[in-house]
Amino acid sequence: MQRYSLPDTRFVTIGRHDAGEKEQNLWWSGSGVRVNLACRRLDVEATSTATDHAQWLGVLVDGAPITRLPMVQGTHTYPLLAGLDDQFAHEITILRDTQPSYDESGAVVLNAVLTDGTPEIPDARPLMLEFIGDSLTVGEGTMGPYGEGQEWRMLFISHMPAFPTLVAEELKADKRVIALGGWGAARSWDNQQDSRIGRIYGQLCGVTPGGQVPAPAGERPADAVVINLGTNDASALAGLDADELPAARAELRARAAELMEAVRGRYPRAVIVWAYGLCGHAVEEILRSAVEDVRAKGDRNAYYLSLSDARTLGSRMHPSRDAHRQAAREIADELKKLLRLA
Repeated sequence: MQRYSLPDTRFVTIGRHDAGEKEQNLWWSGSGVRVNLACRRLDVEATSTATDHAQWLGVLVDGAPITRLPMVQGTHTYPLLAGLDDQFAHEITILRDTQPSYDESGAVVLNAVLTDGTPEIPDARPLMLEFIGDSLTVGEGTMGPYGEGQEWRMLFISHMPAFPTLVAEELKADKRVIALGGWGAARSWDNQQDSRIGRIYGQLCGVTPGGQVPAPAGERPADAVVINLGTNDASALAGLDADELPAARAELRARAAELMEAVRGRYPRAVIVWAYGLCGHAVEEILRSAVEDVRAKGDRNAYYLSLSDARTLGSRMHPSRDAHRQAAREIADELKKLLRLA
């Protein structure tokens, strides 16, 4: 087996990252590398600093989820694929399958790939998609049995079956994700006003030590940005007294517009789609108004998409894998239309 240290130009980096970093840091859900490879075996040497949660790695082969395994603290070598026929080449993606957690002292690091094959640069993907969101975007509830609702553990959070992965594969696009379970456009599920994605959107990964630096200015521009926020804001508003609601609703409208304007500042030509629903439509009127506010200021490339409610639930009372497939179809169809791909 040959050892290939990362970063390596034959491995395409996925996710928000600083091109100047000397390590292959995986800051966010879905971050990783993809490569074209014909091999019999594939291992990875990786580092995790989490002390409580187990972070998970995932592997896609030609876009299909194949492997998911937990990491342990420290640097270790993990077997990812074995028993392949080395006469056949596949596009292989190695990714961080779970979101950042409070017990990390740094990003997950892919140090090296070990394989009996020869890595080759995979086919270019002409589209870049960015997804901004909460637990729905990271894939909470897509693993585990229905009704498991007590343990907030990475075991039950998988990005591979979540709608951003499905949309990116459908459109043959690269993607990056900025998403945290429980966070909102203005407030978290438990009414914390600091837990809003817009506060850290301009940082590399503002919730992880080492990531509280400006997001790289030279990252590949997004062709489309999908924002799925509002579910946690709705929970926060539902817990307020009647006399607090008018100000909180106005705050949500302003924060949503503010986030879209921040996105527009980074990507002047991107299509922006605020896609809300899946877990109810309690704040749809507010979010739709925020999109109209942005459009009224001259941004005619911002749109609102109302998602269908999830028909089935998975673990932790979150949308099931079937529900994510449903959302992915609706989002992909909208992007095809807006990007003139269909």
